[in-house]
Amino acid sequence: MLQTAFYDIAFDARMYQHSGIGSYIRNLIRQFTQQAIGRDMLLLSDRDFPSHGLKIMHCHCKIYGLNEQTFLPYSVRTTKLFHAPHYNAPVLFPGKLVVTIHDLIHLNFYDQLPSLFHKLYAKSMMGLVINRADAIMTDSDWTRYDILQRWPQMKHKIKTVYCGVPVARDYPNPQVVLDRHGINKPYILYLGLLKRHKNLIRLVKAFEAAQRTLKGECLLVIAGDAKSDDAGLKQYVDGCSAKHLIRLIGFVPGADLPALYGQAALFAFPSIAEGFGLPPLEAMSYGVPAISSNATCLPEVLKDAPMYFDPYDIKDMTACLERSIRDDLWRKDAAPKGKIVAKGYRWENTARECLALYDSLI
Repeated sequence: MLQTAFYDIAFDARMYQHSGIGSYIRNLIRQFTQQAIGRDMLLLSDRDFPSHGLKIMHCHCKIYGLNEQTFLPYSVRTTKLFHAPHYNAPVLFPGKLVVTIHDLIHLNFYDQLPSLFHKLYAKSMMGLVINRADAIMTDSDWTRYDILQRWPQMKHKIKTVYCGVPVARDYPNPQVVLDRHGINKPYILYLGLLKRHKNLIRLVKAFEAAQRTLKGECLLVIAGDAKSDDAGLKQYVDGCSAKHLIRLIGFVPGADLPALYGQAALFAFPSIAEGFGLPPLEAMSYGVPAISSNATCLPEVLKDAPMYFDPYDIKDMTACLERSIRDDLWRKDAAPKGKIVAKGYRWENTARECLALYDSLI
């Protein structure tokens, strides 16, 4: 194990391989080195990964486990500041504690947590961490507001720091990726987790209803790790009338995303709860028109680029799908508008604000 005495900041990178939080970690690490951080930073992880010159301390404490509240804070006790990119922060860490809370989905959808342990953990840890942290970052004003509804006395320590959007990349032969997934006609794309709050069964129902006008001329492609499906999406799709037009293509590696985003006719995001909403922004960065739920932070982050719908109203979602495919004037306007909105979110700005926050504390 590395000696920690010479490191001012410890950054918890144990979730480096995860999807949403992992993307946050990977992009911040890259930017910290590119911006020539003025002090040494120590990354905590249970595996090696491209650290861009920063030091890695191997840490095998299980995420949400007891050791991350006992052994982990002890192992980095000589560092001045600890940044936890999720609410599973070590509350016994003796130095300054910075926590990123991306959303309160674990509390707002408490009944959907998989076990009694998860429910007890979410309910107790969120309050402990919010009270213990010296500074809390949120990805949107919506999440900041959501926290303050429960803990109004914490207003002085919460700061909104928007995430970034990767720069759109070219893919030399996108048809190779499309052929691999059986995508053989224009398609509406969803990409993300398949959890219940993502509202995908309503999207499928709206897509079914929209066939009255779309008449099978486009596919619905749903990309996301099948292990995250806690809503019975696959079972519903297998029994629906439009199943021959729906592709559940599973997890898509990052290298294939430019092809999948870049060739889509439309991006649909029906989620009923988000902390930021990166997938529609990524699609918009490729010039893909987007339609989105009008729930939680999405209008704040996506601004006026998408066409919005009520995520609980299947008729409204259906009308939005139909219009967004048929209305050429809207599509012509939405594509460049989306690119402008997406361009406003850059990881270098996120990292710069993180570093400024660190400086203010140490």
